[in-house]
Formats: sequence, structure tokens, C-alpha cells
Amino acid sequence: MPKRYAHLLASTGLAMAGLLLSGCGGSSSSRGPQIDLSHLDPAEAAYCDQLISSHCLYPFPSNHYTLADDSSVTGLRIHLQAQALPVAQPTGVPGLPTESAAMDPAEWNRNDGFSPGAMLLAHFPGIDLEQTGAVTLGDIEASLDSDAPILVIDAETLERHLIWAELDATATDPERQSLMIRPAANFIEGRRYIVALRSLRDAQGELLPAPALFRAYRDNLRTGETVYEQRRPAMEDIFSRLEAHGIARDSLTLAWDFTIASQQNLTGRLLHLRDDAFARLGDQAPVFNVTEVGKEIDGQERALISRGITGTFEVPNYLTTPGGVPGGRFNYAEDGEGGIDADALPQVRNNDDVVQARFRCQIAESTVADFEDDTAPVNPARAALYGHGLFGEGPGGEFRSDAVRVMSNDHNIMYCATDWIGMSRFDVEAGVVPLVLANISNLPMMNDRSQQGLLNFMYLARLLTHPDGFASHPAFSHEGQVVFETEHDEVFFDGNSQGGIMGGALVATAPDIHRGVLGVPGANYSLLLQRFGPFEERFGFILYGAYPDTLDQSAVFALMQMLWDRAENNGYLSHLAGRHLPNTDTDKRVLLHAALGDHLVTHWSAEIIARTIGAPLHEPTRRLGDHTDSNPYFAIDDIQYPHQGHALMIWDSGAWNPETDRGNALPPTNNTGPTKETGFGNDPHESPRRTPAAQAQKSAFMQRDSEVIDVCGDDICRSFDHTGLDR
Repeated sequence: MPKRYAHLLASTGLAMAGLLLSGCGGSSSSRGPQIDLSHLDPAEAAYCDQLISSHCLYPFPSNHYTLADDSSVTGLRIHLQAQALPVAQPTGVPGLPTESAAMDPAEWNRNDGFSPGAMLLAHFPGIDLEQTGAVTLGDIEASLDSDAPILVIDAETLERHLIWAELDATATDPERQSLMIRPAANFIEGRRYIVALRSLRDAQGELLPAPALFRAYRDNLRTGETVYEQRRPAMEDIFSRLEAHGIARDSLTLAWDFTIASQQNLTGRLLHLRDDAFARLGDQAPVFNVTEVGKEIDGQERALISRGITGTFEVPNYLTTPGGVPGGRFNYAEDGEGGIDADALPQVRNNDDVVQARFRCQIAESTVADFEDDTAPVNPARAALYGHGLFGEGPGGEFRSDAVRVMSNDHNIMYCATDWIGMSRFDVEAGVVPLVLANISNLPMMNDRSQQGLLNFMYLARLLTHPDGFASHPAFSHEGQVVFETEHDEVFFDGNSQGGIMGGALVATAPDIHRGVLGVPGANYSLLLQRFGPFEERFGFILYGAYPDTLDQSAVFALMQMLWDRAENNGYLSHLAGRHLPNTDTDKRVLLHAALGDHLVTHWSAEIIARTIGAPLHEPTRRLGDHTDSNPYFAIDDIQYPHQGHALMIWDSGAWNPETDRGNALPPTNNTGPTKETGFGNDPHESPRRTPAAQAQKSAFMQRDSEVIDVCGDDICRSFDHTGLDR
């Protein structure tokens, strides 16, 4: 019995285990005739699943790619091998590699399971989802039907999980089109799940045959190969659990299982950074340096802002590059044999290196009308951090935008910001992001630095709460009075787009942040990227050039998510859902502001977040008689005002009117994104943040005693369209 399946026998207690093992190699007389598997190479079973023969890695994720490991929380460890993984091809893009490169699975193999937002992949050329009757994105409740042909169950509770199925709409060759199954609410960390596909049909309504190796297990046919027979007990466990759920084994076209990574494995690196860095800080404030103060910011004055303040602050550097500059990965101690232990945690480089992180703050006229006027009163502002969008910032940038300045002035908030290093413009300019897209083995250069970036935000928050932080510097005072509130050890978070994708991870883990507004939020980049309207034009051309086979492309997105979980909402929703992180305050709340038909961050991702964390939403929320879903917002409760806790608001810019060039159409329901050029009207991505009612609701939520106030009444929540603010 190989180590790969030992854990399953130990946990199942199947009475048939001994009988099944005695038949290894095809010697059992209790089975039927031997099946022809001549199209399979038994040697490849060491690194390929082979339940699907058309792609080595499929189906994915699968417990076939794990080994038993008593040292991990799940009892498993990922065991991917380079032979099974997509090979990066030269892209022809100047400055990028000119030779093919195999993927290095080392960082993936430190995981003890798969992503809680895992995209499940299979391949059945010719499948027709309509003829099959498969659950769709617009009909997710059908995944709970007793006769659902595509389903996922919790192997422990046997409960059905909300999912939908779709075919890869980006594939131009129908023979290389992956079947993708996505969770409509995240899977639970540490849990094992079983996927069952049955009665799959082609366009003529004819049943598709089961793959040969799966049929051998399903129908008790001899394989004649020990390596295949060793897997039979694990498959029998799957069949027995499905039968307990009412799924007959002879109805199955394919079934497999997978296990979700533990919360400890997903979040442990960032939590270690936090705990170690704050232990080093002790009761001191982070070291900071103010470099610029004045009405003129980044070379120009901006309306509604009376003072801008810029500078740097020091954060312990857990990356391999001096000062944490782009291109580094986490700095791990070697295990004595030249390797890195699977559960190793990042260490400060040289035990003393620091990142010089940038900060920018801005003080609104409503706080101090004119710093040149000695008699101008001080109306102390609330302190908040702002999180910028994808690959953003630098001089000026989103932080200085009119939407942020209006919010700051109208609601007396002093915003400060730092860069989402790892996913900032500096990582693009340094060439790291293109290197990652050209070979996903480089993903830790982005992902590890992103976790360092989250720590930087935490240190910036401490500068706003500590008496020896910003409150001690004259730039943050007027005539001896500090310009922001200092009586609370509380900083609020307000972020948009990438700020709404990484902001939930920050709120979930930061010591000084308990309330966060996630504007146009998302989770799970493997879901988001292809639904990002201009993805191929801006980034995808490199990724697709490196991985031209569309089956590889789907696998690459699924693989990347396993590491992205460590630095974005997808890996931290568990804490917001009540499965609390160690050494972390449990009083954490987020307000989700989604834009219906968003071109850049699909609104369906916000719905997944809401289901996962139990956030209710405002109703009515749908355009009357006009929605892509048969039962919109299924399994999300309605808000009962007054409301305290998480909440979801769907902001609607109105239907697309090409004559007036206003509004936007509802997005495509496949895995592509809307653009104006393809007929979907204007992008409402920035509309919520520019809408006064939304700003008022955000302000009410960014309070010590937060409340979600009703700003929409009995109507849908109507947002400004793309024309934006008028000041």
C-alpha cells in the first residue's frame, strides 16, 4: 500500500479493504473480466491521475496528488511532480525567457490541501451542459436537486455543496475545453469533498462513456496492474459515501475526491509575520520619517484637501531581497539538508533588515480649512487606511482621486495609504509581474511580497493608533492640536478593487482594524481574472502565450490560486465566517459594495463572499424583470434594518442606453468579462465609491459602533454612472 492511500484506509475502516488489496495485480477471482487499459502507461500513474487520459493533471484538484503526513493538520501533504504540470513556453515578449521551463512544484507541495475556492477541473470532449441538465451560474440552487448530474458533497457530513458548472468559453478548440465546477460559497478548510458526475450527455442527448480506468473501479473490472489496484480501496470509499448520499455507483461517469487546506496552512505565514513583527515592536511605535508636508501634493494642489503628508516607515523585512525590493521571496531557514521544511515560517532577513515602506496621508478642509490660518478650528477626523486598485499607485494615483477626496471631506476622514507591494505598479515596472505570468513557478515573488505588503498596512495602522506615531509629529497637528481622533485604538479600512480583494485579508488579521469597507470586492483570482474584461489585452497575452493549451490554462489558474490564497480574501473568509484565527480579535465586520455588471471585478464574486461569511443584502436589488439568474442571490438573506454585522449592497448604474451613453448591460454568464467594445455599456466599477448614498453608508459603517444604515429605502441601490462626481 503506497503512502498516497494509506490515510484513506486508516480513516474508512472498510471491511473490504483486505479483500481488495489481496486482488492487487489482477489476481482476485471476485472481479469481472480485465479491462483494456493499453492506452495508459502505468509508469505515469506515479505523477498523473489517469482517471482522465487527455490531460495528465485532470481531474484536479484530487487527493491523488497528496501523500499522508502526520505532521500536517489535514494529515496530508500536496505531492505534485513536475512531469504532471504545465510547461511554460517562450512567449516572444521582449525581456521574457526564450526557452521552455518546467514548473517547480516545491512551494505548492508545502500545502496540506487545496484552495477553499478551488476550481474543479475535468475534461469530456463533446459534453453539452444543457442536454446534461447541469447546474449553471444562473441556477445554482439546482445543484441541490436530487437528480443533479453534477454535484459535490462533503465527505464527512454527506451534505451537498452549492456549485455551478461551466465550459471554458475562452477555448477556441472544443476538443480542449475544460469542464469547470466552481463553489458558489467557499469550501470549508480541512474538509474532504467528493465530486460526482453522472449522466453526462453530448449535443444529441447521447450519454458520454465513463473513462476506462474509472469504469474499472466502478464496475469491478480487473486492471492487471498493481499500481491501479492499489487505488481501488480509495475509490471504494468514494463509492460507499456517494451511495450513502443516494448516488448509485452504476450511474456515475466520473467521481473523485479532494481535501481543502487547513486554516493554519493557509494563513500561518501571514499570522507569523504579524505576530513576530509586533513582538519585535513591543510597546513602541514603528519608526517613521515625514519627507513632504504641504497644500501642494505630488506637484499640484487638489480640491478639498488642505494638507498632504508623505514619508516612509520601517517594517521588518521577511523577504530575501535587501529592503524587500521586487523579486524576492520569503526568507526561510534551511532544514540542515539544503531544503526548506514544509511548515517553515519566514524569518527576518539577517535578523535586522527592514522595508522602507511609503506612506501618504491627506487632511481634508472639513478637518482643518486652512493650515495657514492660525485661527482655523480643528475638527478631528477619523483615521482610516485606503487600499488602492490593481497594480496601482505611485505619484498621484488613485489615493489622490476625486472620489477619495470627496469622501474624506464630506465625512471628515483622514485617509492614509501605503502600496500593496507585490501587486503594485512597482512590481510591474520591475518586471516581476511579467515573469510570473510567463512562468508560474515565479508566483512567490508576487505572493510572498504581497503578504509583506499586508504587514506594511498593519504597521501603518499602528502609526495611527500609537501616541508616539503620527500623533507625535507636528505635520499631523494644527496649533498644537492633533488633527485626527486619538482616543480610540481603532483604524478603519476603505479599499476598492484590489483593495476590496486584499482588504478582507487585512481586516481579518490586523490588530488595529476591525471594520472595513470592501469596495467592488472579490475573492479568488482564479475566478476573477478571466471575468476581468480586458484581461487578455492587459495581462493574459503573456500567460496564454506561455501556456497556449487551454486545458493547461485552466490548470494554471487553479494552481495559482493555491498560493494566492495566502494573500487575498479567499484564504481568510473563514475568520470572517466565525472560524476564528488564533491570537486574533473576533470582532471583525466588513461591508461589501458591489457594482452590478462590473467589468473588472465580477459581482458574482461578492455574492460568493456573502454566502461564505453570512452577509445579508439589501432588497430589492435586481432590475425588475431583468437579471441573468433565475433566483437572484440564492442562499443570501435579506438585511433587516437596523443591522450590525457584515452586509452586501448591490449598486446599480441602470440599464445600458446607447443613445445617452449611460448605464451598463448585465455581464456574460460564462468565464469571460464584459467590455464596452463588446456591447456591455459603461464600466460601473467606480460607481459605488462615487455615489453620495454609498459614501454615507460607508461613513456610518466606519465607526466604533458600526451600523449598516438604510440608504436605499424600498428601491434598488442606484449608483452614479460612469460620468462620476461633479466636483
